[in-house]
Parts: sequence; structure tokens; C-alpha cells
Amino acid sequence: MTRFLKPIALLVVPLLLATAACGRRAENTAASTGYAASAPPVTIKFWFMPNGLNAHQAMQVEVDEFHRLHPNITVQLTMLDWAAALNRISAAAAGGDAPDVTQLGTTWVGGLSQTGALASYSDAELNSFGGRPAFVPASWTATKLVGSDAVTAVPWFVDVRALFYRTDVLRRLGLDPAKAFATWDALEHTLAAIKREGRITPLGQPGKNDWNVVHNVAPFIWGAGGDLLSADGRTPMLSTPESVAGIDYYQHLMGEYNKRDLLAKNSDAAVAAFADGQTAVLFHGPDSVATFRADPSRTGLKAGWATAPMPAGPKGRFTFLGGSDLAIFKNSAHRAAALEWVRFLTGAASQERYVVRKLGIWPARTEVMRSTRLDADPAYRGFVDAEHDGRQYPAVAAWVDIEAALTKDFSTLWETITQTGAPLPAERLRALLRTADEDVRNAIQQAS
Repeated sequence: MTRFLKPIALLVVPLLLATAACGRRAENTAASTGYAASAPPVTIKFWFMPNGLNAHQAMQVEVDEFHRLHPNITVQLTMLDWAAALNRISAAAAGGDAPDVTQLGTTWVGGLSQTGALASYSDAELNSFGGRPAFVPASWTATKLVGSDAVTAVPWFVDVRALFYRTDVLRRLGLDPAKAFATWDALEHTLAAIKREGRITPLGQPGKNDWNVVHNVAPFIWGAGGDLLSADGRTPMLSTPESVAGIDYYQHLMGEYNKRDLLAKNSDAAVAAFADGQTAVLFHGPDSVATFRADPSRTGLKAGWATAPMPAGPKGRFTFLGGSDLAIFKNSAHRAAALEWVRFLTGAASQERYVVRKLGIWPARTEVMRSTRLDADPAYRGFVDAEHDGRQYPAVAAWVDIEAALTKDFSTLWETITQTGAPLPAERLRALLRTADEDVRNAIQQAS
């Protein structure tokens, strides 16, 4: 799953809210695509997680606007804590008191889809949301179980990663930002130059206690031509030469250039280290733009910062793409009204107001990037191409257990660097990744 680091401040970007996209549909008697204005009043239940600042209040704004547009539909909110949400939703899928609509972390979709508790979205319903082309292309990967054609979730918002860097440090070293992070070789050249100067720690990535352990490593696996799983989701791929090369490159960066104490900390600590002027480079999500703009007086931010795309590996440029989807439970008694709610939340006006302005993250709907001028804001330059470079994990039923196993296995890398000051040697790394493959294989078998 993808979690939010902490409550974040409002984005300071110009917003042109287009309310027409989320207005009430014309009279529609087809229950598969809308809830008619003449239909009787209903109440639907929506479960969501604490996304961003004042989470319940922010969602209540959306509920109130939706009810204004659809007076015959009332949305009843229940906010679930992230730590307990998956268990609560899984219990509902097993026959508990299920809501009509629920937020799902993208990595939860496979397991919940396998239970058969989630309704499938028809082509007509998806088209009523704008169709696949209206959303970030890679965001559809995690909307259906691998091997199935049934779409059981739709993208709501996405989590992408880019590179944050100190502009003053590069300027002092005479490095061109357009070239300094273009490739893996260029990145290491830049980090090495920062280290030689000796005035600031080059890299500030979180380590074993982060909830993004696997997400942090994955782009480097993909950039080397490797993968975590085969395309059909059945075969672990961590010990392939390509995957080993990508993981080895990343652990080398962490051992050679990373702030050592962050190897035992999480993303909050890494973001704070960059903002406080302790580190020069950080890979993180767009929510940090809002965080940094909310308190620009911090030492590292006053000195100047900017973003760049993730560096390209030998087999291409990739960034992790996560976020949250919206699913309808199959046993919902108010399917048409639930569809109207999903359509509203994925529409342009709600995406602009809630996802961009309130959460400060990346919208799943591509037109919103342009209507909010995210694509023209210099602070977001590193994220603009992420919709093309983004990649999601396959929606396999075992993914939650797979991620837990890999988090444990990858944490060995950061523990080793902390204890010895050096990355894991090549043969021990290969042995660790063979163990990781076995852990993944066991998780897949247990979920079958």
C-alpha cells in the first residue's frame, strides 16, 4: 500500500476549479451508468483513510458538494486508520458489514479481488468516468487481479516519486541540473562530487523502518531490466542477474553516500533531514512540495531546492507509482448511487479540490495536471513525466504478504551498512535475494 507521510499543508498553486466535470449527469435511467435525479433518496456508506490534513473535514467538503449536486444521495463517512484498514476491509469482504464504496491502497486490490467481494466495473461505467485514456496509464495496472479481465477498482490518486536536490549545492560545484541526475552514472558522479566537497551529506534516503522499503528499491530493479515478479505474477524474479544488478546499485548508493542514521529511520525523518539542510538529494513524492512550501524558512529550503525526474538506468527510466483506488462492494444495495459517488471523486473538480489542493499529491486524472498548472510549476518539474515513467506492481492476491517478506529481506541491506559501513558483498547479496525469491514463492503458494 501507499501511506501518507503526515498531514500536509495546502498547495500554493493556482487552481482553476472546473465544476462542470463533476456536475449532475443528465436524467439517466440506466442504473449501470448513473442514478437518476428522480430516483428515491438513498444513503450510501463510504470507507476512507486519513489522507492529508484534517482528513475527515476535507472529505466532508466533498460529501457536501456531492449532495448539493445529487440531493437524493447521502454519503455516510467512516474513516479507518491506515494500520487497521486492510483488516477491517478484509473482514467486510468475508461477510461483515461492508460499505458501498471503499478506498483501497493499490497493493490491496489483488487480494480483495480474489475474494470475489468487489463488483466489476463494466466498460460503459468506465467510459462514464472518462475511460482509460482520462487517467495516468500505469494506474490501471493495479485495478484488476492478474490474469483477470474484470476491473474491480478505478484510480483515485497516485503516488509517484522524483528527485529533490539542493540548487545551491549544484551551482557551487558547477554542475548542470539538466545533466546531473539524467542517468545512474550521472547521479553517482554528482553524489561523489558532493561527498568530495564535504560540506553536506550527499543522499538522504530512509531505511529499514520506512513503510516504503520495497517502493524505494523497485525503480532501481526496473531500471536495470529486472522485476520483482514475472508478468503472470507466479514467479519471483529477485535473484535474476538484472534484479541483482539494480539492487546492488541502490545498496551501493546507500552505503557510499547516504546519511548513516537514516538507514534506521522512515520517510518523515528523511524529508526533515533534507528540509533542515542535512542532505543534498532525496527521492520522494509530490506531497513534499507542499510540505516544503508550507515552511520555506528551514535551512535547506532557504538555500534553494528543485526537482528532477528519477535517473534512467541501463534499461530505462522508472518511478514507483502507487496511491489509492476506489472499489464498490458487490453486495451494495445501491450500486447506481455508488457509481455516482465514484464518478464524482474521480471527476476533474473533486480531483482538483481534494487531491491536488487538499492532499498535495498527484491526480489520477491527467487533465487535472494541466488545469491546475502542475505541469507549468517549476517545483513539480521532476514529476511531470512520471505518468509515463510510473510503474505499478502486478495486482496479485499475495502482494501484501510478498511486500512484508521483501521488507524484512531488504532491511538486511540497511542493517549490514549500519553495522559494517559497507554494502553486502556480491555473493551474500545473491544469497539474500535467493532467500527473498523463496519467501515470495511461499507467499504466492499460500495465497493460492
